[in-house]
Amino acid sequence: MNRRVTAWAALWAAVAMTCLLAPSAWAQSSEAPAGAEAATTKATSQAASRPADKPIQGMYEEWLTKMRAGGQTMWALLALSVVGVMFALERIFMLRRGRIVPRGLAEQADRLWRQGKQDQLLALCRRNKSTLARVLAFVAEHRTAPVADISTAAGDIASRELRRHLLRAYPLAIVATLAPLLGLLGTVIGMIDAFDTVVMVGMGDATALAGGISKALITTMAGLTIAIPALFAYHLFKSRTSLFGVMLEEEVTELISAWRMGKED
Repeated sequence: MNRRVTAWAALWAAVAMTCLLAPSAWAQSSEAPAGAEAATTKATSQAASRPADKPIQGMYEEWLTKMRAGGQTMWALLALSVVGVMFALERIFMLRRGRIVPRGLAEQADRLWRQGKQDQLLALCRRNKSTLARVLAFVAEHRTAPVADISTAAGDIASRELRRHLLRAYPLAIVATLAPLLGLLGTVIGMIDAFDTVVMVGMGDATALAGGISKALITTMAGLTIAIPALFAYHLFKSRTSLFGVMLEEEVTELISAWRMGKED
């Protein structure tokens, strides 16, 4: 579990670093100096206004500048990214094998069943909060019922549990869908503002149009930066849930067959 949590922490740390470093790239791409002298003057003024020992503060200020330049859409995207991180962290800690099909539980249950210790088997399953434990507890409580009925009911219990895990990952898919759309909306709004500026100042000032378009594209980049890891996380959690479902089905089917072998007419 520690390796898995560490890997996920590294993934989201990389995403966070991307979000933090992106404003620097945006700042470089959105500002076009008129000439070498202007570039030198600007670099000198920036070096004087930003102390060398405070790079993080300067990066934070650039980030806030780009957030303001992106308008209200950027703040909506920021809220959406927070929601995505929250649900991703919840799935990291809750979607574990120990909560669905823990190692060793099937062997312990099988040993108690073969020894005829049904009460201890039920106590074991009730102490364990996994999906496999709930299914085995049901099988033990209804051990006199027909095998077909037990198998159907056990499958229903397992399916309900797995659907809950899938539904808890679904908000990540919503984040991955909404983020690029919000980014595109912000870009459209920014483009409208950019062309309104051109109408006011005229076509002679191309920097006004270029600056407006650059600011408009910030929201699209932010939306994609949020959507890509969210979509990756959703499909990863979905595939892990399916994998655990297959493992659960195999263990339950094997135990039911072994426990009820020869008990049916």
